[in-house]
Amino acid sequence: MLQALKAIDYSSLPISEYSRQYIQRMLPNMQYYLGIYRRSIDLMIKEIGRKPSEITMVDYGGGHGFLSMTAKQMGIGRVIYVDINPKAVEAVKILSKESGLPPDHIVQGDANTLRRWCEENGITPHALIGMDVIEHIYKLEDFFYDIYAINPSIFMLFTTGSTPFNPIVKRRLHKIMRKDENGCYRRLRSEFIKQHYPTMPNQKVTYWGEHTRGMTYPDILKAIENNKPQEGIDKYNTCDPATGNWTERILPIKRYKALLKPYNATVVVQKGIYNRYRRGLKGQISVLTNLLLRLPFTRWIAPYITLKITV
Repeated sequence: MLQALKAIDYSSLPISEYSRQYIQRMLPNMQYYLGIYRRSIDLMIKEIGRKPSEITMVDYGGGHGFLSMTAKQMGIGRVIYVDINPKAVEAVKILSKESGLPPDHIVQGDANTLRRWCEENGITPHALIGMDVIEHIYKLEDFFYDIYAINPSIFMLFTTGSTPFNPIVKRRLHKIMRKDENGCYRRLRSEFIKQHYPTMPNQKVTYWGEHTRGMTYPDILKAIENNKPQEGIDKYNTCDPATGNWTERILPIKRYKALLKPYNATVVVQKGIYNRYRRGLKGQISVLTNLLLRLPFTRWIAPYITLKITV
């Protein structure tokens, strides 16, 4: 599969420039990513205890579709690809044909869309896997509500680079968050508030612009109308007020556990590994670091984490 994906002439495909650039960035490290996908699917198969051909799996926030393709290559019986981005959906339709490993179903939308689609089609997935997506979901409480409405005993697995343990990763992500917040999102919120409340004094506009961080436009209006400024939010986490897409949001594990407590779900954190396929010194360092990651109490050096969620 690796060679087949690398052999595709992505520059000639009728996909968006965003999708093309995203894939081009992935290609040099494709062996590493495919390894993560395979390990995640193997873990899912082991956890569910069914033959791969008997499993219905959701690839949530599937993006480029490589996880779906890997799942089909590994014999997963039914794969449902889901992504809210229409450009990603169009790209996966083309890419999966090129690879010869298309998902069984393609759904454009969010968790609520998936819920309605499953109800309409009488399909109950056994598992949901999301790669670098959980840190971007606006309201996780709504997401989990919809997913557990589909199947109360569904198995979920998420990989996320927004690890709360690695200080180097956190520092890098905080820098990105500050850039988005100070360079764009705060201004957008303030402009939106000024537009809807033209007589509001500038000082108050500034106050609400700061105290609606991490809110979408509709929630900003609700907060102002109810005089409930945002309190207790992490000083770095921020989201696009137009879409609710968080900028690599970092949440403590206790927050995930609290969100999943109503469903009696258990969260197990596993450590991610580094790319051992890199050439030269970087590859050698990755191999050594991966050996260290086998030891206890080394979450703080992991490049990402995996959240395994079971009921």
